[in-house]
This record gives sequence, C-alpha cells and structure tokens, in this order.
Amino acid sequence: MNDTEIIKLYFDRDERAISETRASFGGLLLSVAKAVLRDRRDAEEAAWDACMAAWSSIPPNKPANLAAYMGRLARNAAIDLARRNTRLKRGSGEAEAAIDELGDLACKSNTEDEAVERLVFRRVLNGFLSGLTKKKRAIFVKRYWYLLPVKEIARDMLMSESAVKTQLSRMRAELRELLMKEDIYCE
Repeated sequence: MNDTEIIKLYFDRDERAISETRASFGGLLLSVAKAVLRDRRDAEEAAWDACMAAWSSIPPNKPANLAAYMGRLARNAAIDLARRNTRLKRGSGEAEAAIDELGDLACKSNTEDEAVERLVFRRVLNGFLSGLTKKKRAIFVKRYWYLLPVKEIARDMLMSESAVKTQLSRMRAELRELLMKEDIYCE
C-alpha cells in the first residue's frame, strides 16, 4: 500500500491504517527508536507509540512524506520513553542530557507563529549542518539526532571525549549565533 492510501485510511478512521503503517514502516520505526533507546523491547514500545501518535495526529495533519513523519514520531516516542525511564532511574540519562544541551536554542511558543518559527528553525539548522565539515556534522548528528553518549561518539570518531565535548560546545555556540541572527533564539 502506498503512502497516499495509508493516509486516506487515517482520514477515514479505518483501523487498518495502523497495521498498514507497521507493515510499511515497522523496520524504520524500530531502527529509529532503537538508536535512541538501545533496548529492543523499549524500541518496540516506542514504535507502537509512534503508530498511536499517527492515529491521533492524522487528521488533521496530512504529511507530505509519511516515512519522514513516522520517523519523527518514532524518535519523539523514543525520547519520551527515555525520559520516563530516566525518571524511573532505569536509564543512563544520555537522551535527557543531549536534549537539555540543545533545549534552550529555539523559542517555544504557543502562538500562531509557531509553525513559521519551526520552518525558520529548520532552514537555519539545515544551513548550519550543510556548512559543517563531514566530521563535525557526523558528531552533531550522532549526539543530537541519535542521542549517542559522548563516550561512544569519541570511540566511533577516534577522538578523545574532551575533543568531542569541545566540538559540540563550539557547534552549539555557532548555532546559537545563527539563531540569534534569525531572531528565533530565546535567552
């Protein structure tokens, strides 16, 4: 079944939408969630939560790219589960730490302009990432998309933990500066 047909099932409130989503995107959802959570059972739970989030959000949303939309829902579900696990003292806290590092960079508002702010933020972030060297971009994405621990990034990139922390700090400062220029940074 193609994306348009699956989205139509959601709009028709046909419960087959969930099974078709899992059939089409189950591997993607699991791999995205597992990158954040590192535990297969937790990743499976987050993948299921992503399907439930799709059921709740389509409609009114009508994603142009269902795979990207589902990947984002899976990542958000995995982050939420990692936060719950951390609160329950079961996690290492890496996901929470990485999110906190970037958390203050973009304004969060509940105004009508929120969608515009997200688009501007996305444009600035994409421009920022495209301006980084391949190595710096890999470090940034490993930390802030895959939420990997600094220790693991250092091992993967054949760097010291201190060097990785320094690179991340500098990149956050550069991104903060760009966001300030676009007037979407909150102090």
